[in-house]
Amino acid sequence: MTRPSTPDRINADGSKTIKMKRACNGCGKHIGDVTDEEMAAAMNGRPLPDVRRECPACGPTAPPPVCMPTQIVEGGAYCVIRDCNHEVENDGDYCDQVSEKTVCATHSTFASGFEESYEVVTVSAPWPCTKGQVV
Repeated sequence: MTRPSTPDRINADGSKTIKMKRACNGCGKHIGDVTDEEMAAAMNGRPLPDVRRECPACGPTAPPPVCMPTQIVEGGAYCVIRDCNHEVENDGDYCDQVSEKTVCATHSTFASGFEESYEVVTVSAPWPCTKGQVV
């Protein structure tokens, strides 16, 4: 599937509207517009997916994307944002109702979460991942 590549636009007031572009992980060539999923990943500190297979130059020889780990926290929304009335452990950042774990960012699915300030994991792939080559 080819990505759309929206051209920059000059507005009536002379300002410019741009669409962020995605570059190939291998050669750096622009391959099209950034997807909503890639933008969400970048904004939430998750690794961006490897897009070498979408590149005309790198695609034919690109290896399958490797699995990338990402750290998540699980628990009630107010506990995660540290706005609960539970005891916080002396050496921890969260109350005992929150757990931290590592999942495969490549094979997990994420969506907008609490007040759209956080993401939620809708499908969690364990780490180390069993679905592909691990970093």
